[in-house]
Amino acid sequence: MEKSKNKFEIILGVVTLIISLSAFKEELTQVDINLGFKTITLANYFLYCVYGFSISLYLYILEIVARDTKIGRWKIFDYALKFAFTLFAIVVFSPILLILFVILYKLNLLLETNKVFTNILIIILQIILSVLTILYSIFVVKRYLSERKNKLQEQAEEEEIKGLDNAQKLFNDGYYSHSILESFKVLETHLYKKINERDIRVSKYRFTDIIKIAFKEKIINDTDLIDIDNIRLMRNASAHTDEEHTKIQAEKSLEFVKKLLKE
Repeated sequence: MEKSKNKFEIILGVVTLIISLSAFKEELTQVDINLGFKTITLANYFLYCVYGFSISLYLYILEIVARDTKIGRWKIFDYALKFAFTLFAIVVFSPILLILFVILYKLNLLLETNKVFTNILIIILQIILSVLTILYSIFVVKRYLSERKNKLQEQAEEEEIKGLDNAQKLFNDGYYSHSILESFKVLETHLYKKINERDIRVSKYRFTDIIKIAFKEKIINDTDLIDIDNIRLMRNASAHTDEEHTKIQAEKSLEFVKKLLKE
């Protein structure tokens, strides 16, 4: 998440820099970049970058806003996020592609022996370079998303271990209601982690949706649902009232969570 946050802070910084260059709009407009098939100005190029970064940032923010809502489960937001990252990568790599296109154009001017052949060759090379840039951008995005998923899984596992340890310590010290609260947190984290492993979209803060998906995906069964509902009711009572729970209740909650984590 931190990497993602940093990435889009970079976008805002770059967009701000490009917009600040608008003060030199006339100078940038006079710098022509001949790509062979088209001539653009440096001002045009910066404008295209702003468009690309803006769309990328918008889709990223849209996914974040929708994530914790009912429509956040829609698969389309996964595609929107992938497209946002891919577009971001393409814009980042675009200066290299631009330089290569200019070099190819200059080579085309030097090779005047067979103009038709060299023109076709240059066009083919430009298409190949464009396709390779897009494919590499997609590869980078897939790798980044995979690493991000693995990191989230590792964080969830760490939360499980710490939460279970806290629940056990609270139980041993006689804080049974607090132990149930910690057991519930571990349960919530574990089910979210198992669902996330299967690339199913769900908000970590919508426990009802997590339970429905976990049951549908056979992560939990009918018997588990009864125990989970009991833990949830005790957790709500502990969080919102002064009701105290017994040692037996806390022990059953802790043992159920331990059993679920082993499955």
